[in-house]
Amino acid sequence: MTFRDPRLLRLLLGLVLLAALVYVYFNFIAKDTREAIAASEDQLEIRQMELSQLRSQTSEDMAVMAQQIAMYQQELESLDRFLPREYSQDEVLDLLTQKASNSGIQVVNLTPMPPSLEGEYAVYSWQVQLTGRYHRLGVFFDQLTQELMMTSITQLNIQQLKAAEGKFDNIEASFVFSAYTQP
Repeated sequence: MTFRDPRLLRLLLGLVLLAALVYVYFNFIAKDTREAIAASEDQLEIRQMELSQLRSQTSEDMAVMAQQIAMYQQELESLDRFLPREYSQDEVLDLLTQKASNSGIQVVNLTPMPPSLEGEYAVYSWQVQLTGRYHRLGVFFDQLTQELMMTSITQLNIQQLKAAEGKFDNIEASFVFSAYTQP
């Protein structure tokens, strides 16, 4: 075969064209595709790093939330003990008379009122009337706050009395004592 043989020339021309086609394909046509693939791979790596960071953040947040939930549950348990499920009239009478005698005042009248609902609580109330010294009333209220129940005092009315000879009672107080329970 000589260089002038048309078959050889066709073969060489075909190889040159094939090489040119491969060169053009890889350097011009496939170059954009390779760059797009490289950019997509870079974005994928960035997204994977963000995902792992978010997962670790989520794990930390979940741990913090679990601690907060545990803390709130403990707080609820400690507050729940302040809410007995029911009150006996005798228990409240004993409580009020004991706290009153410890404070140096006397319960004159204790009248139960009908239970009512306030929000999510059942409220048991008693109309209380007592006599004693003014500063002893503060001691009485302070002792009531030491009890493990949710209570409130409303409609407080204090009247000054003239002290009779030999008596030291100088006030008469009336108020509504309310205890809150879960219905």
